[in-house]
Amino acid sequence: MKINKGRTDPAVSPVIGVLLMLVVTIIVAAVVSGFAGGLAGDAKAAPSVSMDVKIDTSASNGMGGTTSQMTFEMLSGDPIPTKDLEIITYFTNSTGHIYKTSHSATSEKFDLYGYGTSYTRLPYLNDISKVGYAGNNDKADFGNYTISTGDILSAGSTRQVAEFLGLDWTAGTDPDPDTIDDADFKPGATVQVNILHTPSQKTIYSKEVVVK
Repeated sequence: MKINKGRTDPAVSPVIGVLLMLVVTIIVAAVVSGFAGGLAGDAKAAPSVSMDVKIDTSASNGMGGTTSQMTFEMLSGDPIPTKDLEIITYFTNSTGHIYKTSHSATSEKFDLYGYGTSYTRLPYLNDISKVGYAGNNDKADFGNYTISTGDILSAGSTRQVAEFLGLDWTAGTDPDPDTIDDADFKPGATVQVNILHTPSQKTIYSKEVVVK
């Protein structure tokens, strides 16, 4: 019997090719699956939260008069470090002009009373028992505290609300109060408020808030 050396059965080559392709496919699938799993593992979960946001143009100023006030009350949910939050607001007046603001842990502080002596990053934590008074008190500044159920964040005066929403305002001379210049900002107007959880890049609050 004559043996042909150095030759391969023609039927074997296609089989080997198919097996190699199958192995490569399995390896690629495993790499892709591992990469996707890693991404999923690295993703941050957005906290669960219920929030009530109010804008009131006739809130009591504690001295027998009224002022504007904007509050964020946490009704329920997971405690959230405010350094992980960004508050974005939009107000559109009757001419179509859009006032947009963004507030985070890196935003500039605001001169609360106009004397150049008391600054805070809005909205401050309105809880004296937890952090003390806002104004030259880092603990009360947005971005430095953790908000939990029952906490209220505030922009507690007309000038603070105007600053927070990006509106122009005019300082009053006692006993006249400060005023917001845009006449369209009044009861019945709406402000779009979005709260973004920055680690997850998920919006945890989004609502058109009606001004009262």
